[in-house]
Amino acid sequence: MKKRLTKRAWVGLVTGIALMSVVGCSSASNSEQNAQSNNEDTGSPKEVTISLGRVVGSDNKFKNGETIEDNVHTRWAKEKFGINFKEDWAVGTGEAYTTKLRLLLTSNEKLPDVFTLNDPALENQMVDSGRVMDIGEAFDKYASPRIKELYAKYPEVWNTVSYDGKHYGLPTFNAVSSFSVLWIRKDWLDKLGLQPPKTIEDMEKVMDAFVNQDPDGNGVKDTIGLSMSLKKGVTAVKDSYMASSDFLFGHSAIPTYWSEGTDGKLQYGSVQPTVKEGLAKLSEWMKKGYLDKDAGTMDEAKAAESFVQGKSGMVFGPTWMAQYPFNGDMKFDYEPVPIPAGVDGKMGFGSEPQSSVRFYFSKDFKNMKAFFDYLDAIMGPGFYDPSSEFANGWAEGYDYVLVDGKPVYDPAKIPGGWVDVKKYTIYGNDIQTPKKELEIMAKLGRGEAPETPYEKYFSSRPKKWAQAAAVLQTYIDQASVFDQFTGHPTKTMAQKGELLRKMEDETFLKIIYGQEPVDSFDSFVAKWKASGGDDITKEANEWFQEVHE
Repeated sequence: MKKRLTKRAWVGLVTGIALMSVVGCSSASNSEQNAQSNNEDTGSPKEVTISLGRVVGSDNKFKNGETIEDNVHTRWAKEKFGINFKEDWAVGTGEAYTTKLRLLLTSNEKLPDVFTLNDPALENQMVDSGRVMDIGEAFDKYASPRIKELYAKYPEVWNTVSYDGKHYGLPTFNAVSSFSVLWIRKDWLDKLGLQPPKTIEDMEKVMDAFVNQDPDGNGVKDTIGLSMSLKKGVTAVKDSYMASSDFLFGHSAIPTYWSEGTDGKLQYGSVQPTVKEGLAKLSEWMKKGYLDKDAGTMDEAKAAESFVQGKSGMVFGPTWMAQYPFNGDMKFDYEPVPIPAGVDGKMGFGSEPQSSVRFYFSKDFKNMKAFFDYLDAIMGPGFYDPSSEFANGWAEGYDYVLVDGKPVYDPAKIPGGWVDVKKYTIYGNDIQTPKKELEIMAKLGRGEAPETPYEKYFSSRPKKWAQAAAVLQTYIDQASVFDQFTGHPTKTMAQKGELLRKMEDETFLKIIYGQEPVDSFDSFVAKWKASGGDDITKEANEWFQEVHE
């Protein structure tokens, strides 16, 4: 297995990129002039074909007889950059997509020119197979100055794709802007004369009142204090982050997250002492009826339903919950408030990683310039570039219309209905830049008028989303806990990680449901360490030392 890039190497790399960006501005200008001259001669850019493998699910909607290969976005890409996007294959789900790529890899069949992955184990296999490209040279040569500047600002994002000083993929960025707030029934607070909780003790008083003082006034003891999903563990479920118990553990240690200890070494959150305190609280809350008794079998969407249906007083989760699963049928008054401090006295929640999805490129792919030109253009929304062709939206007549020269986002005014054109891109979504979205949404949440096209575009989102962003912005920097292990699975992780996680989840659930005493946490920690945890910790720290040299 190839070795990952060290911090010392990164310093040289980032410095080199910065210098190249400065020099590249002049070169890029000359290149653009040459390209423009060539286009004037030929009338259109040189055509290239880029083959893709992708997910085309039920949420991909089309109109005007369009398809995933022939639509308003693919036609734009061909006209603008000469790119013909060809679908090698398409599947309906993310699971089927990963399975397809794994089969192509093991059977040595042709890979698509460009594809995305968010499966570290499969990515590791891709790199070891020798069938994906080292993109370092192409990035230096073709990435735009603003893309280089972004990656230089967050160099640690490369850890997920770097071995032996080479980059075998291109990480994309998450918005890192929507986690997390406490959604609470304001009408219940007002009825019972309560204030939003700031501490765990405050929260217990509120939950007790929500459960025992009939806040919905139906004369039946049928309300829940806090909606929570424990089916996949006590920590944030990394594909939704809804209805978890992250906040309870505070900032010192989030279960399943690796953090840097006072000794400068990585430590696994789930085996830290404060987690025992958090589990004791969850056990107490379950016993007192503050939580849904079925929380252990409910996924995050099911758990959130009790809040949506008016049976629960609180739910923890992202700002975007204002759009889903919340909806217009919720006729009661609820609001986003800051999360309470956890058992360690500090605010904390497990944040989404800086990168969840990476682009990979077939070793034989020859059109990296076209790819980077296209990437810079579709990242315009992520940069909130007012000169972007997508400043108003992805396509006029699809996700917006112009009325008197101004963009309007009301679906009822769009001929043929609203269509989510960003799903037609090779990424299938917006490519974000960290916290940019939060800045705009928080501005709107503070009641400031939208000014730029992007701000007007975001103003079509639910107002409570914007309100939640304004709340989150006040503490996100102090509360966000990032998983500090961002490399590919270590040898022992690959061999024993799944079994250790299963043991962890089962032990924690038994403690929460009172089937085992809280002190069984201590024996779990000892068993975890002896069953491979110590080896994993050693390997994780070897990686951590390499990338921080």
